[in-house]
Amino acid sequence: VENGDNCSRHTHINDMSIKLNFEPHAALVGGGILGVATVGKLLLTGRILGISGALKGVVENGDLSPWRLSFLGGLVAAGVVDGMWDPNQIAEPGVSLAKTVLAGLLVGAGSGMGNGCTSGHGICGNSRFSPRSMAYTGIFMMSGFIVASVFNTNGDLGINSDFSAIENMVTPAAETLTRWLSIAGAATLGFLGIGQVASAASKKNDGDKTKLHKTLDAITEALAGFTFGLGLTVSGMRRAAKVSGFLSATRASFDPSLMLVMGGAMALSIPGFAIANKKKAPACTREFSIPKNRKIDDKLMLGGVLFGAGWGLAGLCPGPAIVSMAARPTQKLAAWIVSVLGGMWIQKYIP
Repeated sequence: VENGDNCSRHTHINDMSIKLNFEPHAALVGGGILGVATVGKLLLTGRILGISGALKGVVENGDLSPWRLSFLGGLVAAGVVDGMWDPNQIAEPGVSLAKTVLAGLLVGAGSGMGNGCTSGHGICGNSRFSPRSMAYTGIFMMSGFIVASVFNTNGDLGINSDFSAIENMVTPAAETLTRWLSIAGAATLGFLGIGQVASAASKKNDGDKTKLHKTLDAITEALAGFTFGLGLTVSGMRRAAKVSGFLSATRASFDPSLMLVMGGAMALSIPGFAIANKKKAPACTREFSIPKNRKIDDKLMLGGVLFGAGWGLAGLCPGPAIVSMAARPTQKLAAWIVSVLGGMWIQKYIP
């Protein structure tokens, strides 16, 4: 077991190769932070937390609603803050530019066709036991496993596939763990405070929503985006190498950390959705906007295959890429994000 102070939280590179470490504490706490953001957004605004969905609305319909811009702005702010906290963070090697662009197109088209990604389906959909989300998640996971293994994404990212991540677990220093828990605590208090103000305003207006509620809605979205972005950093999901290590399940370097990220997020999101089902309306808006479609169709399944293929090819998905671009912009990240937007636009014309 290695102490987290002995290596960077962003990368552990020895002998010109990346050596992955199993990081259960970071994964669980980071996942918990993602769960706090998901539940806070749900109970206050009534919307599920889906990053590809937020982007798709802009690309397909030119929707620049205040809530959408506030949420995406919060993600960007999280990256900027992380870049300030750790200005010396190292950019790990990425796949080739050609693979980066292809991966972005696949992720964009797949998330557009399937109406979701690792956040909207993976966390929110599975937490409310949606058959569509369960099917989509299973398909994109399998597709990601296959593509990462067949195309040797570990090799492209410079990962030492013979170094056992599980046997080299990293535990964070007490100070680091305290900082992570403080993020979760501060965000929780922020959401609770907004809820109290919104509730008091509703009582004064016989339950009606006011301009103040619209302002609180935007603030909630910004806080949710910011909190979720920090959770992506803490959990390790921003690291393409970490994702590839998880998807390359047959290698000695297999890193199960991402399973704990999902578990930590869903541990809060499942009861959060149960609470939402018992509420008449969220605190800041008039109604819940939770998808009710339960149909598992060909478009959903193809979307899962494409999204998983893109995820496995480069180890990136929308949220982590946006936060990383704000923290430490690179040409490949920019190319990937533009390609995702292009893929979302192209999939509009797929019947």
